[in-house]
Amino acid sequence: MSTNVTSVPTAHAASRSRDAEERAAAQRAADGELFEQLQADGFEGARFDMLKDRLWLYGWKVLRAWMRDGTIIERCRERRIYFPAPYTEVEEMMRRDDVRQEIAIDCLGRAVPHFFAHSLQEWKPDGGRSLNTFFLNLALHFYRDAYHQWAGGHRQRMREVLGPDAIAVYHAECEEWYRVPVPGPEQQTVLQETLDVILAGASMEERAVCKAMLTTDATQEQIAQRLGTTRKSVERRLSKVRQRARKLAAAGVIVTPSVSSAVTR
Repeated sequence: MSTNVTSVPTAHAASRSRDAEERAAAQRAADGELFEQLQADGFEGARFDMLKDRLWLYGWKVLRAWMRDGTIIERCRERRIYFPAPYTEVEEMMRRDDVRQEIAIDCLGRAVPHFFAHSLQEWKPDGGRSLNTFFLNLALHFYRDAYHQWAGGHRQRMREVLGPDAIAVYHAECEEWYRVPVPGPEQQTVLQETLDVILAGASMEERAVCKAMLTTDATQEQIAQRLGTTRKSVERRLSKVRQRARKLAAAGVIVTPSVSSAVTR
């Protein structure tokens, strides 16, 4: 007698799905009762304040979780909220809790007041969404503004290191910012041409780290502080540039310059 080994996992998955649906239905029913009470209270008072705390905490947990696992941009796009988010900046969000906290606080600081002033009374108990889900959908629209606020400062720090002799170029297909040196006579040297080849596909962050390494005596820790990031991030950027240089050298595209080797101070 044969046993269908896939039946048990399938049954468990179906059971979990039913449990999730039942919990969601129960939450919507509870929200419906709460909404009636809020209406009776004139949307003020203790219940109103408790709901503010509940939605802030819910948004805080969910937004930071989505930033940590890198799905936040996809969640926004599912709701047709589009904005450029280079992978290097997404990586920064995934690695650094202080960045996630900064963006989440800014987002919720915008979203919560707007929701309670303009959107709460539009919620429909029979609309198929809980108050949590209804609020989060709105919060993601404010996430775009909060992300722009953080990214603006982040990119400015990169530009300050790269200096005025470079221009920013955004590649829409790859969704990356590139910092491209302005052509000049000094770029005709063999060393500069080689570095240009190595950095041709580098991100804005990688260019900034390399520029700081090549033009200052700063340590990796000092460069990290200047760029508003961590030493591990600086090391990671340098490692990617070194790997690219080694591949180009192995392919015979360049002769690896001495300055492309690791600066480990």
